[in-house]
Amino acid sequence: MNQDSAYWKKGVRYTALSDIGLRRANNQDSYAVKIASTARQWLDRGHLFIVADGMGAHVAGEVASHLAVETVVQSYFKRTNESPSQALVQSVYDAHRIIKEKSRREDAYRDMGTTCDAFTMLPQGLLIAHVGDSRVYRVRNHVIEQLTFDHSLVWEVCMATDLPFNQAPSYIPKNQITRSLGPTEKLVVDLEGPYPITVGDTFLACSDGLSGQISDREIGELLTVFLPETAAETLVNLANLRGGPDNITVVIAQAVESSAATQEVDAELKIPFSSWLVLGATVLGGMGAIFGFLLGNIPVSGLFAVITVFTAVFFLMLAKKPLFEGSPFLQNIQSGGKVPYTQTACAPSHEFAVTLSKILYELRQATKGQQLSINSDEANQYEKKAVDAVKTQNLVVAIQNYAMAINLLMRELKKLSSKKKS
Repeated sequence: MNQDSAYWKKGVRYTALSDIGLRRANNQDSYAVKIASTARQWLDRGHLFIVADGMGAHVAGEVASHLAVETVVQSYFKRTNESPSQALVQSVYDAHRIIKEKSRREDAYRDMGTTCDAFTMLPQGLLIAHVGDSRVYRVRNHVIEQLTFDHSLVWEVCMATDLPFNQAPSYIPKNQITRSLGPTEKLVVDLEGPYPITVGDTFLACSDGLSGQISDREIGELLTVFLPETAAETLVNLANLRGGPDNITVVIAQAVESSAATQEVDAELKIPFSSWLVLGATVLGGMGAIFGFLLGNIPVSGLFAVITVFTAVFFLMLAKKPLFEGSPFLQNIQSGGKVPYTQTACAPSHEFAVTLSKILYELRQATKGQQLSINSDEANQYEKKAVDAVKTQNLVVAIQNYAMAINLLMRELKKLSSKKKS
């Protein structure tokens, strides 16, 4: 998915990708992207992005995550009388209630649950509603920040003992979450933000199928050197190449140059010149009615009064959007007041370029003898550019080309796998 041509959508470039991984029978992750359909909706609700990682036997986890994203989207945009922060949090509570009710009614879905990360990009900043161990990151100026707290036993222990989150004792189960939609009885939804958004900021929501296999620094480096579409493909491929033990879902949104979009929104919400002409006619009609009445000419006064009423109604129809459709919530966002939970430098590095070169080598070795249709010269060309870039310390180009070679091979492997299955 790319930028939309509608003007209020030009400020964001986005993509989403979900993969079953290598060891799961079905994909229990779900995601949703809802781009504002009108200028008013953008001002009031922004653009909404959601990732949910389901859990439960058979298809229960898949059902739970689907219900979560479906309910959050519907509820968030229906709660028009609430501020964005209230609507976002309450929509997650709505999803929790619906999942819990379905779990109680139907034995097949007993104890099903899901994580949920929903963030919205508003003119005023980024808001996040969060439950579980899926994550939301921001990459800015070669620093990746985790904006959500993992509701997991590992992070809870670290918080209680003042340990850095990356230094948890190895004996603590990493996949045990402490909060989720559905099973948690007294659910608390975390509200994070608003975080200011600047041009160039990249936001990532992902399930732990990604964050469990790829380090924050590596995620940040890929989001730094690639546009969202290529970054998403590369992230999923690397997670699979490192075992792919879980479903992998990524939703990426990048703030791009938006001054033109802002100007066009302002233009839409500005009273047009034609409306002022109609208003002028309304004023003149009113004055004519008053003077006719003062001069005792009741028929003329009545005629001008009728003209005044009609032109006033016409003016209100023409000026309805700027007069009544400006956002009442522009200055009404309550902050969660929390700072990023982790910060990691992620400037393109020689270390990561070497890591990718090793992955590419191992992938080539693993695919020897496979009936791949890929032109080896194409992959070789990417690799040669990467090697040359490393020599000149052009690390951005090196990482890009190693990753493109990896992506090429992975696409062909997927095609080969599909042919074998069919």
